[in-house]
Amino acid sequence: MISEEAKKILEKNIGLPLDQVSELSVYEEMSIVKAKTGKHLTFSKEYDPRIIGRGNPLLARRKITTIEEINAKIDALRK
Repeated sequence: MISEEAKKILEKNIGLPLDQVSELSVYEEMSIVKAKTGKHLTFSKEYDPRIIGRGNPLLARRKITTIEEINAKIDALRK
């Protein structure tokens, strides 16, 4: 269930009551999105170097230690 406050905010942003939005066809939804944003409701085929999957961000920041790192530390202690 959506709270009444959330419904009011969505209706204000969309410009239609939510019961009407649920009855729209896909093409009508796409035209509303294009009218609001100026963009089509499709995936972009343009390459953006800022949006690259780099894996788990916690691993990249060294917040999680992998089993390989633990094994390397144990091997270093044994030498």
